[in-house]
Amino acid sequence: MEIFTQEHLLAREKYGTTKQAELILENMDTRTPNDRMIKFIENMNYFFLATSSKDGRVNVNFKGTKSKSLIKFLDKNRLIFPDFDGNGILHSVGDIESNPHVGLLIIDFLNDIRIKINGKAKIIDDKNEIINYLDIFDSFNFSRLIEVQIEYIIPNCSANLSVVRNSILRY
Repeated sequence: MEIFTQEHLLAREKYGTTKQAELILENMDTRTPNDRMIKFIENMNYFFLATSSKDGRVNVNFKGTKSKSLIKFLDKNRLIFPDFDGNGILHSVGDIESNPHVGLLIIDFLNDIRIKINGKAKIIDDKNEIINYLDIFDSFNFSRLIEVQIEYIIPNCSANLSVVRNSILRY
């Protein structure tokens, strides 16, 4: 699966970033996370999940827990996380049911680290199947799980994350 469209390539040409992008993409495995990425991701207890309905209406949600971690890797190409009912609207779940393409943005604002993941998600809501995953999570207060088959993973530019950190520390 090719992650970039003709429009992405044309944008790079238009804005003069083709060589910069090629240098990064030619020297990095963007299909499989390395061990450092996995450790970082599994130690985070929040991230942002982007979804889209089948007609392209985009949605983004904060996913977080007070537990020490939220995402677990099943293997090098699949991760899983619990989905909580929250306000009950289930925007992400509905989107995934109609369009499995998702994006995850995992940010450590204190250490200026950002990782972006694109993949295909599926909802696991069968109670008998959920039981198989209970031992890998700190909390059992969830109604379903979301499994993501990774198609693309890359450290994302961390420039200006200090703006968020500084605005939080100001209050």
